[in-house]
Amino acid sequence: MDIKKSVVLGICAVAVVGIGYAVYWDYLRQTDPEFRRKLKKTRKKAAKAKKAAAEESKVRAADFLRKAVEQVGNENFPTDVTAKEKYFMEQVAKGENLFAKGESDYLDAALCFYKALKVYPNPVELIMIYQKTIPEAVFNLVYEMMSIEVKKKQAEYFENFPPKEMNVKVEEVSQRSTSDDHVRRALISTKDFAPGDVIFVEQAIASALDPSLEGNEFCSYCLKELNGSEFHDESDLFGAIYCSESCREKAMTEYETLLFTTRDDSRSSKEARLMESVKSGKVKYPLMIARFLAKMVHEETQKVATGIEEEYSTWDHIERLRFLAVNPSDKESKEIKLMRDLFETKVPGMEEFISEERYLMLKGKLLYNAYGIHTEHNLGTIRENLEETVRSSQPTVIGAGFYRVASYLAHSCSPNTEVRFPDKNNVLSIVATKPIRTGDELNVSYIRVGDRDYSNRRNELETKWRFKCTCTKCLEETGEIDTIA
Repeated sequence: MDIKKSVVLGICAVAVVGIGYAVYWDYLRQTDPEFRRKLKKTRKKAAKAKKAAAEESKVRAADFLRKAVEQVGNENFPTDVTAKEKYFMEQVAKGENLFAKGESDYLDAALCFYKALKVYPNPVELIMIYQKTIPEAVFNLVYEMMSIEVKKKQAEYFENFPPKEMNVKVEEVSQRSTSDDHVRRALISTKDFAPGDVIFVEQAIASALDPSLEGNEFCSYCLKELNGSEFHDESDLFGAIYCSESCREKAMTEYETLLFTTRDDSRSSKEARLMESVKSGKVKYPLMIARFLAKMVHEETQKVATGIEEEYSTWDHIERLRFLAVNPSDKESKEIKLMRDLFETKVPGMEEFISEERYLMLKGKLLYNAYGIHTEHNLGTIRENLEETVRSSQPTVIGAGFYRVASYLAHSCSPNTEVRFPDKNNVLSIVATKPIRTGDELNVSYIRVGDRDYSNRRNELETKWRFKCTCTKCLEETGEIDTIA
């Protein structure tokens, strides 16, 4: 009893002392100005130390993440499917063990999860899993590493693209107009060229015939005119025909099998509805978007199957291109629904990928960048679709093509290059029409110029591409060249 009593008395004594000190401290705080100054200084010092520690921790984390991304970028990952699975499981298990130890191991845990992403066949799916299963702080670190990688890739993009053998590079240039200054990306020559020289040749990312010509006298894949022989695939609901077995195989492999083959050949099938929309609406851009998306799927499938990954994907190439803003309408809503319905059961995740914003952006890129593929034949049945803008200085256009490099060519009413299709298909050649020196910007005419005056030309350019032409020819004709010299 005495022991218990002593303990209780001891506790009470400590409590009394503590309360007394608190009362005395509060008394000093209220009555002693010097004490208040010291107290404020101490608090300020503590807050500053805490902020400095947080900043130091942030800098250390940023440095760790930057070095981690660099390290992972130089690492050789397994390419065999079994080896990939084993590596993935090892990294995930290691990451889970690390974050279970506490915050001090979060950075190392995040690195493990980031490495696991590198060998997973569907990174987007894995990110969604991470978001639900690992601590938010760790997920944010993984996400930060992905952002660093993307920024690094973006910064290096124009150092690697276009390929040097194409004799051009992309540079930012300042363009001074009569109203304002702005910076744009331009295509610059890296060699000297004489008139008639071919500067570069380029394959289309995606192309399509005018719908009135599908299934008739032109190849649906390369857009070449048929010379007696034609090839088709009985399983293809679109009814496309090809100039060669090679074109048929490429089309079926890259996009046609995914888009237009099905066990259901009724008019109500998803494939048949897309076909009907394209042909009855006389529109080629929804078909080009569908082919582009299907080729992206094919690209990813090939990457998984072969273990070979291109440094930049097709999406990396097109996301940097300019585009026209497209306001959503019932027409676009129907196109988006057709596209989502078509892909939803064939490619998991594509239905979500084809958002309204992304679809309209893709359509806007075609409207701004696609080139009209022309023919020497006089095909009176083709009428220009004013809703589907194409760059063309030729009178007869049979279809459109979307190109990675040629898209960077700016317009001029007096251009130093022109677009040609020497093989009479969708393979584009950019040919010099004037002497070109190293460092010169390359340009083409987006429209037929002829003897049209500046007002007529500018009106078409503003209507279709939404810019006021300030090329030398227009400025000379209007006298504006003196005001901006």
